[in-house]
Amino acid sequence: MTAAGVILYKLETAEQIRTGVLMGLLLLLIQFVKARSRIVKDYLYDNDMHPNRFTVVFLPLFGLSCLFPMFTQMGWPFLSVAVALTLFSNAMIGMVSFTTLLTASCLLGAAPVPVFVMYFVCGLCVVTLFSVLDDSFRVEIPIILSCLVYVTSMCANTIIVRNSNLSFEMFVIPIISLFLNVVLMLMLLWYINTRVVTREKNRYVEINDPEYDLMTRIKEKGMQYYYHAIHTAYLCNKIASRTQVNTDIVRAAGFYHEAGVLLGENTKENLMAVLRVEYKFPPEVCEILIEYKKNGRFRHKETAVLFMSALVVDTLMELFAEDPKAKVNYKELIENLFHKQMARGRFWECDITMEDMTLMKKILVEENLYYDFLR
Repeated sequence: MTAAGVILYKLETAEQIRTGVLMGLLLLLIQFVKARSRIVKDYLYDNDMHPNRFTVVFLPLFGLSCLFPMFTQMGWPFLSVAVALTLFSNAMIGMVSFTTLLTASCLLGAAPVPVFVMYFVCGLCVVTLFSVLDDSFRVEIPIILSCLVYVTSMCANTIIVRNSNLSFEMFVIPIISLFLNVVLMLMLLWYINTRVVTREKNRYVEINDPEYDLMTRIKEKGMQYYYHAIHTAYLCNKIASRTQVNTDIVRAAGFYHEAGVLLGENTKENLMAVLRVEYKFPPEVCEILIEYKKNGRFRHKETAVLFMSALVVDTLMELFAEDPKAKVNYKELIENLFHKQMARGRFWECDITMEDMTLMKKILVEENLYYDFLR
């Protein structure tokens, strides 16, 4: 595409070499940040489960960016380009890929430095604003702020740099460009919300249903596994609802932390074969369960909640299996379980606070009436 753009705009040999070298470096940098994101798993939404999604979006946009120099520089729709690149990857990939496309347009179109700076500042703001959307996906403020940054940058470039005789005609193209950017952003955000965000929420509603197909298979495998999953998920939900823990993730982890028994022993490999490969579970749930199965020091507070809930259920079910009428001092038992795990350094590297640990312990003690269902 770069070579085609060089031929299309009849660049001189030196400009051809410069454009080719810079594009090559930027494209290699995109591959590097993509590889980094796969390792640290900081993709937005479920983008890491769809590695080709970014490529499918990036390549057409790269082609369009090579055609932008055919139009006026004040009308390039780079706001919507920045949103698309970010939401289909993450902030770092979005910024690097946006810079790549902007550089391609400016080099091929021989755009002056103020034009590059103007769009770069706008893109930086857009990437920052849209990379921190929460689960509610409230986009009103990011859109408004992005438009304000765009208008401010455009006016500064038009009024200060071109401080000749101002006329309404000078603002026609920027106004049309702003309207086009807003329309494209709204269409893109609607697609992301309906096809990615809402589907992810619906996915948790589906898998956190005790009548879900996988739960039915666990029940058929053995009622002990089914009851263990139900009780663990109940305690996980109780703790998550009163602490700073993602309820959907930890509840799903509670339901399916023993799903590996469907393939034999409940190993990490069998568990992931069922959840990740066969049922395409959300990556956040898989990450928590992988950490849980390592049985070492935890990093995520969701893992800590899952581990302690499952440990309490395990301990009580074993006690009641030996003596269904056993009298248990639940407060003392839970205190001892927490003390042993803390002495082993289980939570030393975890992002859970001591306040959350104390509250978790309190919640588990308060559920003493529920524990009779484990008999």
